[in-house]
Amino acid sequence: MIHYDKLFIVFKREYLTRVKSKAYILTTILAPVIFLAIFLLPAIITILSPSTVRTVAVVDETNSIVQRLVEIDSTFYFDKSEEGIESTRQLVAAREFNGLIFIDDEVLEGSKAAEFVYGSSGGVTFVERVRSDIRNTTREERLERAQITDEIRDILAMRTQVSTRIITEAGEEEQDTGALVFLGFILGFIIYGAMFAYGGIVMRGVIEEKTSRIIEVIVSSVRPFELLLGKVLGVGALALTQVFVWGSAIGLISLASGSILMFFGGFGGSSADAVAAAEADLPFTIPTIGADLIIIFLIFFLLGYLLYSALFAAVGSALESETENQQLTLLVSLPIIIPIFFLGAISSDPDSTLSVVLSLVPFFSPILMPVRAAIMNVPFWELALSVGLLFFTFLGLMWVSARIYRVGILMYGKSASVKELIKWIRYR
Repeated sequence: MIHYDKLFIVFKREYLTRVKSKAYILTTILAPVIFLAIFLLPAIITILSPSTVRTVAVVDETNSIVQRLVEIDSTFYFDKSEEGIESTRQLVAAREFNGLIFIDDEVLEGSKAAEFVYGSSGGVTFVERVRSDIRNTTREERLERAQITDEIRDILAMRTQVSTRIITEAGEEEQDTGALVFLGFILGFIIYGAMFAYGGIVMRGVIEEKTSRIIEVIVSSVRPFELLLGKVLGVGALALTQVFVWGSAIGLISLASGSILMFFGGFGGSSADAVAAAEADLPFTIPTIGADLIIIFLIFFLLGYLLYSALFAAVGSALESETENQQLTLLVSLPIIIPIFFLGAISSDPDSTLSVVLSLVPFFSPILMPVRAAIMNVPFWELALSVGLLFFTFLGLMWVSARIYRVGILMYGKSASVKELIKWIRYR
């Protein structure tokens, strides 16, 4: 019979002791700040940084490309060079020009490539932009020489936009999987990191209590199972608190991102159009996250934590220090690492037999099922079966871990082997 008053005391101690620590508070605050820096800093830098005007000399023997280059791109200053190509090369080497383009009739006929020479100050964006300009202008000149009509030119230049949506079994349309694939990866890696981070907290806590001999006093008044369960639930509440704070902060940052960019746009003297362009340069458009996906994430996050923290606690009770017996630590870590290798296959085909089976395996489902749920509408029976298998696996592992824990926390001198752990499970 579980004494819930004693269980609550252990739970309260684990939670309050750690939630007040400076390291916990610092990491809770820093994570949203890092998120803000990653997703907004590139756009802010784009707004505030002055544009660099680069001059490109053009040796155009056809006398038909220079003007097109000027008209097609105002980012660079294209200047027709009256000097020969070798003389112009020397000017580029002397940094009087940032680059040199050489075009003749053979280039327009397609029998040879256009030459673009640039100085060491050129960057990837600069090179790719000029290369694109050369392709576009030479194509337009070839079309004009072939006397292609404007209508056919418009058809050739036209790119048909394709809007993709998902239709559910109920006939409702939802957003496309493009952005959601990235979201699925984010959710998967969050849970992956959380399993190690919070499971490690439980394991270290057990090792510290064991080596300091505090555990001998604690077990005299609390049963080992109650102590293990209280410790696991206490750190679990700690994890949920941090996830809630992070999720709320990131949500607020996402909502306020437009206002933040407008503020820096005004500071830098940029117009609203420049701010909109900077927003378009963000790494990705944050997709709408439904309440169902949040619930699925929290369920598998919590159950996955409970599953692995019970194992980490059992391993911690069998170790004298974190550096000893890496075999046991690897044994617990492998089931967390293996699902990461299947994220690519599951994101490519989330409804395949492989994806379904792997997302039902209790040791893999905490990471893989939220990824599938972000990309597609997972059937309810698959979610229910996965949750059921995960829950009952947790209960079974909790029983096994408790039997290891009750013996291991009082064993000193050396770390236990896998063979000894099996003996501990059998002890009556």
